[in-house]
Amino acid sequence: MSRTESKISQFQLFFIILQTQIGIEIITLPYEVFKISNVDAWISVLLIGLFVQINIVLIWLLYRRFPSLTIFEMMSEIVGRHLAFFLKIAYIVYFFSIATLVILLFGRMVNIWILPRTPIWILVLIMIVVCVLCAKENLRVMARFYVVVSALLIVFIVLLTSLVKNADYLHILPVGQYGLPVVLKSATQAIMAFLGYELLLVVLPYSLGNNAGKLKVALIANGIVTILYLYLTIFSIAFFGPSVMKFIPEPILYIMKYSSFQIIERTDLLFLSIWVVTVGTTFMMYLYLTSNGLANMFTKINRSTFVYCIASLIFILSFFIPTTDKVISSISKSVTFACYFFIFVLPCILLIVSILRGKKEEPGAV
Repeated sequence: MSRTESKISQFQLFFIILQTQIGIEIITLPYEVFKISNVDAWISVLLIGLFVQINIVLIWLLYRRFPSLTIFEMMSEIVGRHLAFFLKIAYIVYFFSIATLVILLFGRMVNIWILPRTPIWILVLIMIVVCVLCAKENLRVMARFYVVVSALLIVFIVLLTSLVKNADYLHILPVGQYGLPVVLKSATQAIMAFLGYELLLVVLPYSLGNNAGKLKVALIANGIVTILYLYLTIFSIAFFGPSVMKFIPEPILYIMKYSSFQIIERTDLLFLSIWVVTVGTTFMMYLYLTSNGLANMFTKINRSTFVYCIASLIFILSFFIPTTDKVISSISKSVTFACYFFIFVLPCILLIVSILRGKKEEPGAV
């Protein structure tokens, strides 16, 4: 399958991974892990970051056997057309579910913090319209957008770094007081924040360069995300202290809200403006992944048509799915459970089966 028209560079691949991973959960991650492992929350974040690095290597090993095929195409080669049909549907539902969860969390957060009198469906509609305009284009166009908006992350890091002096890092001591079982349990709560790297299952064949270079780019991108999340978690605990942290569900926003600069009074609104862009890049990537799977199953229909259909369905669902804590928590738990299967267990099984059956893409295949 020729992909020359939409090939991306490794430089662009780096920013695609970075922007997709940094998204909706950046605001609540420190609180979610702190709830379980308290001041050892940063260890949980570090462990899940290392787990993702291992997972990326696993995905790369599978991809190396089928360098020009996406996960939707290689499954047919590995397990046969009939079983692959059901696995494709499962992956499409998985990507669609994450896209839906991201847009619901976005609408809920903006409704609470910025526009409390605006119906959530209007916020969802605006985000969907903007993201569809980009997601309907080929991957190269999307990659250019991701590279440009990544400059906003520098603004966020500068804002946060300027507040370092206000934190007491003795709050994270003593290290390891809650034990490994608690830290591991807390780590499972952090996986949602790292989601996005599974785009490699679909995007790697569209990337230029050698296999080793692609692996290096993916590992570096996730490494930077891990360092960022690690810093945010440590900083949040150090800023509020354990006694206050347990009452702050969005610690990063509260830090920004009560911090001001000479020329910026509402720093939290500036941060939320940057956050909205990162959420948009995450959402549009999952639109792309879902539409890519559908386009693989229905080859006579253009992928952009599926983008419109998926976006419309998500918008309709936003009317019927309440954004209460209980509902959102239930959906998040389901997605967390599913992600371990679809991005770790299943690729591992496919890799083993492909090795045992001697399935490998022939050299020179396109």
